[in-house]
Parts: sequence; C-alpha cells; structure tokens
Amino acid sequence: MDSTSSFAPCRPQIFSPSSPAPHITTTDGWITAHFNESTATLPNVEGFTRYWRPSFSPNHGQNQSQSSTVNFVLPTTQWIAINRGSSSSLSSTPRIPELKAAFDALASRHRINGHLTLTVSTLDELAYQYHVLSGKWMIFANRDTIDALWRDVVQMVCMYRKRGTAKVSVNEDDRDNRVICVYVENFADFEEVRGLREDLRTVVGVKKKIPFKMDAYTHMGIYTGNQWGIPPTRWFE
Repeated sequence: MDSTSSFAPCRPQIFSPSSPAPHITTTDGWITAHFNESTATLPNVEGFTRYWRPSFSPNHGQNQSQSSTVNFVLPTTQWIAINRGSSSSLSSTPRIPELKAAFDALASRHRINGHLTLTVSTLDELAYQYHVLSGKWMIFANRDTIDALWRDVVQMVCMYRKRGTAKVSVNEDDRDNRVICVYVENFADFEEVRGLREDLRTVVGVKKKIPFKMDAYTHMGIYTGNQWGIPPTRWFE
C-alpha cells in the first residue's frame, strides 16, 4: 500500500483537543489515518471510523443507520486507509518497474515450444528478486455491514496488533460490495501471514474463508480469469 504521501495534520472536532490525534492525509482519492503508540486509542479509532465511513455512496447518501452523523468521505474518495507503522526489518525498496519488465519478458515466451515460463513458483521468485513482498488478506462485505466490520479491523490493527496497514474501498462504481485489505509486509513469512488471518478470525470475528493476494500479482496484472490460468489468490490452508 502506498505510504509515500506527505503528512497533512488534521484535527477536526471529533478528536479530543486534550490528547494527541492521528494525522490524516487526503491525496489522490485516499484518506489515510496515521496512528502511533500515543494516538492509537479507542476514542481516536472510534472517531475516525465514525466520521470516515466506507458505506458512503454519492447516489445513496449517508448510511441510514448513522444518518445523524456527518461523513467526511468525498465523492472522489476511492480508499480509506490506516497506517499503524511497521515492525519489519525489511529495508530493500520494491523495484516495481523491473518486476513488470521481467514478467512481460516471461509472458512473451509462455507456452512457446511447450515451455511454461509463468508458474506460481516462478512468480514468487520474481517477487523475491525485485523485493515486492507485501500482500493482503481480503474481506468482502456489503454496504450495510462494511462500517462495523471496518471499525473492528481498524481497532484490531491499531490496538491489538499495534502494527500494520489496512484499507477499505469506497465508491466502487456505486456497487454494493466493498473490500477490506489487511496487509503483511512479507508474503513468505508464513507465521505472520497465518497469524494475521487468525486475528481476523478470533479478534474481528471473520468466519468465512478469505483469500490472500500478493501485491506483486497486482502489479503484474494477474486477476481472476487471466489468460495464463494462474490463480490470483491463495488460501494458506
């Protein structure tokens, strides 16, 4: 998830003036709350998730269950995100252009003379080679349930795990479905990947199976129904 935007402090009245508030950045269709040890409090989490709600739709107005509460989400908003910081020692910068170029070269030779150049193991090796290691668990929900689910995810990341990033989609072409992405920094750290899923199940209460997708796959354009027949997600079962 992109965390390069410059900080733009914002302290609306929803945050108590007597205690530190998270920094809010708004840029390029993103609204991001940057939490740390002093700002990741229950009042701040509840304030952020109450006043920036992913259920917003320009064609449906405010979520009826919270119609008395203003929603700061704009019609141009595409994602609401949180950043609670990192505990990782990873220091290498992702080399996304090089990853794409290497993938395109392999794709151009795929199935020529019977050679399968695009395999799951090959793509994992590309992700390692170019340091594009992040990935996310994806939770899908409809507009009626997304606000409460997002609040619980934010609380888990900020107050229970005390690290990590997450985002939720907004204004998806006015479709009813939303997706929450909760990130890990290294898809090969199976303990961390499975541990995050376990927290989503036990702390947040997610009962259904949820897919995991590597960010490298997104950069390489691997989606459902891709021409190479590569599953875009994995389950770690």
